[in-house]
Amino acid sequence: MRHFLLLLTASAAAACGAAAAATPGTPEAQWKAAIADQNRDYAQIPHAMLKIRDSAYIGEGQSAVLAGQMGKPASWHWASTGPGLLQVALKGGKLSVTRDGKPVDGIAKSIAIDKDVDIAGQPTQVGGGIEGWRIFIYDQQNPDAKNFTGVSYYPFDPAFRVTARVVPDAALRGKIIRTTRGTDKQFFHGGDAHFTLKGKEITLPFYAESRDPAAIKDMSAFYTDALTGKGAYGAGRYVDVTDFGKFPPANVTIDFNQAYNPNCARSAHFTCPVAVDNIALAMTAGARDPHFTHGAGAH
Repeated sequence: MRHFLLLLTASAAAACGAAAAATPGTPEAQWKAAIADQNRDYAQIPHAMLKIRDSAYIGEGQSAVLAGQMGKPASWHWASTGPGLLQVALKGGKLSVTRDGKPVDGIAKSIAIDKDVDIAGQPTQVGGGIEGWRIFIYDQQNPDAKNFTGVSYYPFDPAFRVTARVVPDAALRGKIIRTTRGTDKQFFHGGDAHFTLKGKEITLPFYAESRDPAAIKDMSAFYTDALTGKGAYGAGRYVDVTDFGKFPPANVTIDFNQAYNPNCARSAHFTCPVAVDNIALAMTAGARDPHFTHGAGAH
């Protein structure tokens, strides 16, 4: 379910010290590869998260106007009304993009606006079970991306990779979760994972984005723990389970080393579910809070 997120950046590689490279294909190697992917997705690819200048979230009957000045990438922004280069509107569930009153295609991929500036959008929930669109303005020269030095993770610890027994929720009950923007998102309770970690029996709910069992290929848990707000991100962390075959799985592997921060930990332009479940342990695995200064041993 990770929507949100190469080589390690220089600073991240330096933080790894002289640790030996993990054997290819091992859980540790997969963890290192995931970190590299996050660094790329945050700052290096054309539509990297930290290249976003502004965002518009549009529900049914709503519109937004793209305003700015040519040659000044940082000036481009979304406005609710007034003159602008483009107008986007959602009506009857269909998004329209117009320029000088004429339709413009390509919003799902990219529409060039200015030198180093383009916009792209995708469908998203703008309320609990309510579909809309979000449209980002990307600036290839955004200092946030240029100054990015890499994500920070707790050191890999194989003890935080567990096999869990899944008790499925046959009804796939809907779950409304509040987001960092104060809106709601709807998920579906796929079931509860039962496992032992650090000698403690844990039950952790997992959620899917679909209520159709045939469409469920992965699930996510949103959790807080004893480190939340004390080295781990305050809105909680996410961990996914994938490659479990036909839903519902009898067992899944949960690798908390792969637990990641929601996109909103780095960017105000995302709407992220606030964790609703708790693990009563200090989860010294997975992503660290990017707003903290972390010492040696961080990736």
